[in-house]
Amino acid sequence: MPEEFPALAQMLELYQYELSDIWDQDLDSSGKYGYDLTHHREDRRFHAHVALVNGHFAGFALVAPAAVTRTEGCWMEQFFVLKKHRRTGVGSALARHVLSSHPGPWEVGQMPANLPAQAFWRRVIGQLTAGQYVELQVTQGGWLGVVQQFDMG
Repeated sequence: MPEEFPALAQMLELYQYELSDIWDQDLDSSGKYGYDLTHHREDRRFHAHVALVNGHFAGFALVAPAAVTRTEGCWMEQFFVLKKHRRTGVGSALARHVLSSHPGPWEVGQMPANLPAQAFWRRVIGQLTAGQYVELQVTQGGWLGVVQQFDMG
């Protein structure tokens, strides 16, 4: 997977641009948003997944240790599917793959203004857990938004 990090970094630029109206960020001196992938390259507790369609990059998911509403398990740090591949099943397939690859407690969050992401995750998590998840509104701390908590068997 190390050979996929340049493509992952580029998709992160697209992701951050797409969310720039609801995620307050500025470009650096080289005109990039930048996203530090060091943990995903070097720390066993962090994971990077990419989605391919016919051999072409279609999206990614970054997984980190739980940190927002839980102290154990996984946190869906970032999740993105290129526009071309949305509403084709790629996002659902990627989500199912990532969640089942890391059994145990999970927390998945969405920014308050990202209503499409909230609808996507409620549907996917609801299907995977047969509706057995808790949804919280996080209003204090370093990350704010909607969080679904659940366990993957």
